[in-house]
Amino acid sequence: MQSAAQPSPSPARARSGVILALAVGAVGTYKAIESMASPALPIVQQELGATRAEIAWVITGVLLTGPIVTPLVGRLGDIFDKRKVLLAVLSIVGLGTLVSALSISMPMLIVGQLLQGFGLSTVPLAVGIMRETQTEQRLKTGNGIMVGTIYACTALAMLVAGPIADKLHFSWLFWFPFIVLVAMIILSWRLIPSCPPVAGASTRIDFVGAALFGAALALFLVALTYAPEWGWTSTGFLGLVGLALVLLIAFVFAELKISEPLVDVRILGSRQVIAASVLMIVAGLAINLFFVSVPMQVQQPTSTGYGLGASGTMTSFILVPGVLIGTAAPVVSWIERVAGTRIATVFGPAILIVGFLCATQSGGSVALTAVSMLCAGLGSGMAIAQAMNLVVAAVPADRVGAFSGMNFVVKAIGSTSGAQVAASILSTDAADAGQSPSWSAFTTVFVFGLAGAILALIVGLTAVSKRTSRQPAPVGAVELEPRR
Repeated sequence: MQSAAQPSPSPARARSGVILALAVGAVGTYKAIESMASPALPIVQQELGATRAEIAWVITGVLLTGPIVTPLVGRLGDIFDKRKVLLAVLSIVGLGTLVSALSISMPMLIVGQLLQGFGLSTVPLAVGIMRETQTEQRLKTGNGIMVGTIYACTALAMLVAGPIADKLHFSWLFWFPFIVLVAMIILSWRLIPSCPPVAGASTRIDFVGAALFGAALALFLVALTYAPEWGWTSTGFLGLVGLALVLLIAFVFAELKISEPLVDVRILGSRQVIAASVLMIVAGLAINLFFVSVPMQVQQPTSTGYGLGASGTMTSFILVPGVLIGTAAPVVSWIERVAGTRIATVFGPAILIVGFLCATQSGGSVALTAVSMLCAGLGSGMAIAQAMNLVVAAVPADRVGAFSGMNFVVKAIGSTSGAQVAASILSTDAADAGQSPSWSAFTTVFVFGLAGAILALIVGLTAVSKRTSRQPAPVGAVELEPRR
């Protein structure tokens, strides 16, 4: 007869499933918020009387804060209760969403967007919570589910944001997510168990390393943001990049000299961690190369020889399936079980290669353009899911949160680079804003992405063994009872 103090396997499994859903849902909610404002930028600009430079910060603010704070928050999750840290982060994102919803000026809206950027740090916290509450197999699947949820929530946000902006005041783009966030905070507080740090783990926080890394990353991302406007060889761009590199070198030396660094740069030398970083960079680069270039390509007039004369609605029908197919990312865990780690690692880059090859031949073709977008979504989703699996396998348990967060910081750098490179190539090719870029400019963008995908494929083949032993997740290490 089963003891009343021990839950039966079915309730325990259901409870862990709820925890998995909440951890993944926190990340998905942030990604939806990140995507909600884009369709309404012209409306926001008109309502608040913003300049083009100011309105760009509605998007840049979210992208800038997340990569800077995520390594530090990931470390806090490693040394404190992950549940409490997650609740704190969700509260900050909720505050940012509320500020954005109440905004009566651009500075106020920018502050709200900067606070919302903290949401990127839900990724390392969700990974850490899953590691402590899920079985080894469910952890692998959970990584894929998280990536799939990110793509699904992004697609959903793209679909609903337009009608909301058209029918309601733009503030409802923030009120609806705020309501969801409040519900997420309450459910997480009630149902996610305490997830204390690994026994014996250090509680030291490397504030010097965090400051150096954050400053270096901030300078680099600002340089990328303004590169198309300043020019890639301008003094401003090169100066910021140079200063960022100096700070990054100082960060590496500082991390090597202390016993408890923010990021153990020695582990960064691991072949699996290198492979994971390359996958993340290429995945972020690829999807944003497509998101910038494909809408511009299909909306050009048919007289260009490559344009489709597409409306905004038709463009959505081409883009959204490419995002939705990213929900198939969990299949990479099945591929790893069947064919091994190396095949799973190169599968995503191989699909991206097919996508970029189709894109180079897609001028004037709806079918090839759609296929290229499907390959972009599926390939990048599988690459991200497998990168997360590689990190979980290669990194010590007390560093999983920090390195998972670093993975998405690297992806953010790739995403920003992809968007700015594509925008720069396409904008400088045309003599003025009203002139269509040449097809050779689009081809250059796709060949650039193709080179990155080939690099990721080579790294995956050479840096990852066929099979990788994984340390089992410490199942049962935390109590799965809901909070009272």
